[in-house]
Amino acid sequence: MGKIMVVDDNTVMLGFMTTLLELEGHTAVTVSRPEDIIPVAQAERPQVIIMDIHLAEQDTLVILKDLKSDPHLATIPIIAVSGMDRGEECRAIGVEEFMLKPFMPAKMLEKIEQLQQSHPTNS
Repeated sequence: MGKIMVVDDNTVMLGFMTTLLELEGHTAVTVSRPEDIIPVAQAERPQVIIMDIHLAEQDTLVILKDLKSDPHLATIPIIAVSGMDRGEECRAIGVEEFMLKPFMPAKMLEKIEQLQQSHPTNS
């Protein structure tokens, strides 16, 4: 399947997403601190990044912009998630998908599969 990076500061959400992804045959790489996002993405080169856009009392839109402007990371598709509808802002900076929390697990898996198919260079 693939390596998926999950970014969230909620340990329950990280555990849930890790279990969900591993049940589907993916490898989950988890990040909970904003300062670790770019170094882990550079080291792990995941197929897809799932990222909560509000971490540790920080708005991570700046980090999303940094990911999308880095020539080595820009091709990694991102699914941004939030409890607030920030989809327009995320898409404006190049994020491929936005999902409003709470989301259905099946819908998340569907989005991951679509992104893996549409970005085969990250496989």
